[in-house]
Amino acid sequence: MQLTFYGARGSYPIARADQLRYGGNTTCLHFCTRSGQELILDGGSGLRLLGMDMMRREFAEGRGEAFILVGHTHWDHIMGFPFFAPFYRQGNRFVVVSAGQPGVHIREILSLQQVGLHFPVPFERMQAHREYIQFNPGESLTLGEFRVETVQLNHPGITVGYRVEADGAVAVVYTDTARIHKLRLGEGMGGPDPDQGYTREYLERLTYCARRADALVYDTNYREHEMVGRYHFGHSTVEDALEVARLAGVGQLVLFHHAPEHSDADVDEKLATACDLSRGEPFTVEAAAEGWCLQVGADESG
Repeated sequence: MQLTFYGARGSYPIARADQLRYGGNTTCLHFCTRSGQELILDGGSGLRLLGMDMMRREFAEGRGEAFILVGHTHWDHIMGFPFFAPFYRQGNRFVVVSAGQPGVHIREILSLQQVGLHFPVPFERMQAHREYIQFNPGESLTLGEFRVETVQLNHPGITVGYRVEADGAVAVVYTDTARIHKLRLGEGMGGPDPDQGYTREYLERLTYCARRADALVYDTNYREHEMVGRYHFGHSTVEDALEVARLAGVGQLVLFHHAPEHSDADVDEKLATACDLSRGEPFTVEAAAEGWCLQVGADESG
């Protein structure tokens, strides 16, 4: 199974000369099986770039099919949908899968960002066939060749982490999520005050969903000193990611959801910290960069 990163930033897209190596687009990941089945995770600004690549293939002729998972519906994770060219080509088929938000279906959420006040092209102008599936966090899904497990993450509203299995390989994506030891943020998580019993149970759920994954992609938006006063923002650090990676026994940890204010040098610093703190661990550590293709479950990546 191949995993390609089309956006690895959080919050909002950026374009600075000192951020070119890791890229400036917000979250978008693309999975592809050996047989060519495709699954997209999140529709941040990186989705526009993915759409351009897809339009060089069968999607340009209206013969493309793909599944789309939505981690949550904050704008940095859905802002790319209005600019996703394959949505405008008749004949293409997509299944959009999301937990939505309390009382609001995913279709309504996506259509609202294309009302006239926000965007000149109405949602109904998209000619591709789009089916919508809504689920409750904790449910498992079968999407073609992909087997998907879900877990609610510690982030405002409903935010979902995904375990994606195909071709005998496993990748787990946890973005966005906060340090559960400090407070509970998610809808229905009983917060905000921390609770030792709940913390233990929550970490067990995260660990189980990530169990023995070949790759764990984890929100490491902040460095440790930047977390002070920001625990309620819903993000994590290298230290938080390493805790889950150790507990779950993963093969590789991928740092993700880089803060928009962080330069390439800042991300390098986070990666160096993670490598130093994980010295002697059985897993490797990398930092996600826009355009990086990872062969999940294989010995090499390119």
